[in-house]
Amino acid sequence: MTVRLAVAGAFHTKFMEPAVSRLETALAATNIRTPRIPVISNVDAKPHSDPETIKKILARQVTSPVQWESTVRTLLDKGLQKSYELGPGKVIAGIVKRMNKTAEIENIGA
Repeated sequence: MTVRLAVAGAFHTKFMEPAVSRLETALAATNIRTPRIPVISNVDAKPHSDPETIKKILARQVTSPVQWESTVRTLLDKGLQKSYELGPGKVIAGIVKRMNKTAEIENIGA
């Protein structure tokens, strides 16, 4: 499912390409350790543990569409039992509940 959001910038599109090289430079100078828990990327909805791969994925996410539904499905398939929605609304909780009725999501309002 693709949902276009009304946002104030061209986030996650080719128009953000000029920002990629600056982010890659910053990431090259950053020490990222192997995480204890794999990072689920919103670029490909897959778990990643290799620090160099994580850096590449972080740079790609600037211009890549967010694979939100696939990312949530990956988390649910991997046994996510509880999650938290931060902010004033409960939109994400509602969407996740439609995807998996047994998902436990706690809303922490702003």
